[in-house]
Amino acid sequence: MNDTFTYFQKKGCTVFSFPGKTRVLSTSPLNGGITAHLTHALNINCMNGAYECEMLGNTYEEDLNIHTKELGIDPQTATALSTAAWTELCAVETAVTGGIDSNGMCPGDPSSYYERNGAYEMLPPGTINVFIYINQNVTEAAMVRSMMIASEAKAAAVSHLLLGSCYSEEIATGSGTDGMVIASAMEGELTLTDASGHSKLGELIGRAVRMAVKHALMKQTAACGPRQFQVLVRTGRYGITPGTLWDFYTEHEILFHAYNISFKKASELEGILLSRNRNSNLVLCVSLYLHLMDQLRWGLIMEPEAVREGKRLLLYGLYCGRDTYLGDVYPEDVWKNEVLKAFSLKEQLIYILICYFSVRS
Repeated sequence: MNDTFTYFQKKGCTVFSFPGKTRVLSTSPLNGGITAHLTHALNINCMNGAYECEMLGNTYEEDLNIHTKELGIDPQTATALSTAAWTELCAVETAVTGGIDSNGMCPGDPSSYYERNGAYEMLPPGTINVFIYINQNVTEAAMVRSMMIASEAKAAAVSHLLLGSCYSEEIATGSGTDGMVIASAMEGELTLTDASGHSKLGELIGRAVRMAVKHALMKQTAACGPRQFQVLVRTGRYGITPGTLWDFYTEHEILFHAYNISFKKASELEGILLSRNRNSNLVLCVSLYLHLMDQLRWGLIMEPEAVREGKRLLLYGLYCGRDTYLGDVYPEDVWKNEVLKAFSLKEQLIYILICYFSVRS
């Protein structure tokens, strides 16, 4: 992977030009599949200067065709992907644009549209487009293998950031509209037949895509370690927000009042949560607890053990100052009340967090 192709920005789009005869594997409806006659690959910003994507044609292929013509390129010799991300913020290890805050998903999530006779409903903006250029000849089988390893690398980069799906409680692996173009120089000195994870080509693709996706997400949406190091970011995919904490508190207000746990209004509880949103002890404890919830959903652990160990984790992990932990602050009945036995793992987390936020540290 190299610098023998060229690319430039035009009308908010990125245009890649191939230097010679090139084999291309593309997920695009415009000259998608494996081809050997293309001269360009395009990363098109579908926003058209607006705040939401608007199709310029009746189908996705027609839309790409129109955009390609507007860029002065023959659609017969180009393949294209579109994105709502700013293409100017692409990361060039190879070139990747990324942004999935509004469209992150994990395979198997509930669908957002269905297709009938080429017509379908638009998804929310948010796409990771990956473009890879290999300066050697790669066989068709190895091209397909390259796309596999690149897809795995993209999923790894997204999951390493713990970006949540917008459609389920899962950790995202990408967005529902991701696309990929892999191009190889057919006149290269070498012919490469293997792009598995054990090969040097596979290693280079995996490393470049992983680094570029993380870089692009950081440039596009500030997705990085510091942004993700927040309680509300970690709990977001489980729908745990200041609002849901307040709803739970009002639903079980009698129980909380029995232990002198009281909040006068929602803004009071929210203010305390926000003041501790980046508290490292709280973020770490909640993150570990959420992993128990993940493993329970995946069928890797049993619920009784998860509830027991989750409670232990929080009661003796959440620090309340002066060498005191949450389990030491309240009488034992707070944690052994009969009502709690009916709580799910998620409800137990909310209950303990409300108790923790009532401790004025």
